[in-house]
Amino acid sequence: MAADENARLLAQAEMFAGDDQLLAEAARWRAVSPEGRLAETWRLCAMVPWFQALWSEEVRLRAARPEPLPADTVALLERMVAAGRTA
Repeated sequence: MAADENARLLAQAEMFAGDDQLLAEAARWRAVSPEGRLAETWRLCAMVPWFQALWSEEVRLRAARPEPLPADTVALLERMVAAGRTA
C-alpha cells in the first residue's frame, strides 16, 4: 500500500513541479495583494485537520513518526556534547 501511495505522490510532485504548472501558479498569484495571499494561506492551513481526517490509519501513523535528524546534524550535536564535557 505504501509503495502505491508513494508512487502516486511522486507522480503528483512531478506534475506540480513542471514549468507550465509553476508559470500558471505564479500568474494566478501575481495580482493578489499580500493580505490576500496571507488570507489564502490561513484558509489552507485551516483545512489541514479535514485532510488528515481522510487519511488511513497507516498514513496517520507514518505522518506522526518523526523524521530522523540528518547525519551531519547528529555529528554536530555529538561534537557539542563532547566539547561541553571537556570545558
